[in-house]
Amino acid sequence: MRYTPIRNISEEEKRQLYDLLDNNTDIKYRAKIVLLAGDEGYTVPEIREMTNIYDKTIRKWIHRFNDYGVCGLFTEIDYSRMIKITDKARKEILHISSISPRALGLKFSTWSLRSIAGYVKEKKMVKIDGISHTTVRDILRKNGIEWRHSKTVLDSSNKSRDPEYELKKAY
Repeated sequence: MRYTPIRNISEEEKRQLYDLLDNNTDIKYRAKIVLLAGDEGYTVPEIREMTNIYDKTIRKWIHRFNDYGVCGLFTEIDYSRMIKITDKARKEILHISSISPRALGLKFSTWSLRSIAGYVKEKKMVKIDGISHTTVRDILRKNGIEWRHSKTVLDSSNKSRDPEYELKKAY
């Protein structure tokens, strides 16, 4: 078991950390980690049991506090890189998912989440470099559309081209 030392916490830092406990963001948990480790003297495994936070994360915030003080518990968020999907783009994604790709001049007949994401990216409907298929799925789910994989069904008029189809079908 690895020991993660924490430096002495000044009275001013303690006051700042206790003030952060009233915060409703992740900062609250970071302050709690530092207070448990420094003020209370708990080890990383003990803190993990109390907070249900990974050891690696606990050590990260202790090291950040050791190096930068209370300011080390804050992280810079680059909002310019966050996904920006407008309501218009959401409506367009919903519309695209409800029509045939062939109606849009595409060479395939059914949509996948990845093909919708690719089409949205190609047509530059969102203000980012791209959009993931999971984001497309989330948009559809929030609007009551449950996406599933398509399944090919062969009937008597549509025979498989596999020469061993009948043999495989028997098992």
